[in-house]
Amino acid sequence: MDKFLFILASVFVLSCSENRVSDYSLAEECGGKCYVAHDINSLQDALVNSAAVFSNCVCLESGVFEGSVTVGRQIRIFGRKDGSTYLESLAVSDVSGVFLRDFSFKNISTDPAALFISGSSVEMENISFSGISASSVFGGRGIVISGKESEVLIRNSKIERTDGTGILINGSHKITLENVKVSKCGFAALWSQNQSEKRGFLSVSGSTFSDNGAAAIEILGNTALQISGSSIEGVRKREVSLETVGDGIVVKNPFLSESGSVAIEDSSVSDFARAGIILDGDDSTAFPGAIFKNLSISSDAGSFGLVVQNAPEDKALRDGIARNSFAIADMKLEEELFIIDTFFELQ
Repeated sequence: MDKFLFILASVFVLSCSENRVSDYSLAEECGGKCYVAHDINSLQDALVNSAAVFSNCVCLESGVFEGSVTVGRQIRIFGRKDGSTYLESLAVSDVSGVFLRDFSFKNISTDPAALFISGSSVEMENISFSGISASSVFGGRGIVISGKESEVLIRNSKIERTDGTGILINGSHKITLENVKVSKCGFAALWSQNQSEKRGFLSVSGSTFSDNGAAAIEILGNTALQISGSSIEGVRKREVSLETVGDGIVVKNPFLSESGSVAIEDSSVSDFARAGIILDGDDSTAFPGAIFKNLSISSDAGSFGLVVQNAPEDKALRDGIARNSFAIADMKLEEELFIIDTFFELQ
C-alpha cells in the first residue's frame, strides 16, 4: 500500500509539472518537464533530489522564496514568465552549467550580495535585481563574483536601486554582459578588481549604465575591458576621501600598453559629473593598447573627457573619438585626477 501511494504521489507531482509547463520558458534540455518548487524548503530539496526524473530543471512557483540556498551541481532554474517569482538570496559554488531564467531579487537587505558566484560557469537570462539594501557598510550589492575563477554570462537582465555596487567582480574571471541595464546604484554600476597574475576579461555589449554613483565602470588590476554598442548615461557626484568623483569609465592596470587592454567602440559616455574616461597606466610605458572606435564623450556638468595619467599618451589614442568637447581641457590637465584605487574586502 505504501509503495502504491508513493508511486501515485510521484505521478501527481510529475503531472503538475507538465500541466504548468506553459507558465515557464523552459530550455529544450528540460524536455518539457521540471520539478515545481513552492518555497525555500522545496527548492532546497529540488537542488538535491530532482536530477533523475526532471532533467536537472526546477520551476519556481509565484511568490517570495525567503531564505538562502546554494547551488552545488549542474541545474537549470526557471521562474514564471509573468514575473511573479522572487528570491531572497542565492549562491552558486564550484559547479559548471548552471542556468537561471525569469526571476527577481527585490526589496531585500543583504551583506555580500543577492547573488553570489564562486568557481562556477553560470548563464542567466531575464534576471532582475531592485531595491537591494545594505545591512552593513559592505552590503547592498546585486551580484558578487569572487573566489575561484568563474565564467558568467548575463543576458537581457536588469539591476537597479542598489545601496552598493550593482556588480562586483573580485579576482580573475571571464564575464560577459549582453543587453544589461544597470541604474541607480549607490556606489558604482560595475566594479572589477583583480590582484591575481592571471588576467580576467570583461565584455559589455548592447548595455546601458544610467544614473549611478561614483563611477559607472571601474577596472582595477589585471582585467581587460571590451565595450561595444553600449552607453553610460549619467554618473552622480560622490565625495570619497575628501575628493570629488563622478566618472564614466576608470581603468587602472599595469598592461595598458598591451593590445586588447581596453577596446571601446560604437558607444557613448554622457552626463558624468567629472570625467568621461580615465586611463591610469600605473607607471606603464605607453597606451597603444587602448583602442577607441566611434566613441562619443559629452556632459554639461563634467570637466574632462579622456584623461591619461601615469603613462605617456600614444599619438593615435584619440583618433577613434568621434566627439569630445573636453579635448582642450584634457590636454591642459597637469595634475592627476584622484581615483578610487582601493581593493574592497568582501565580508
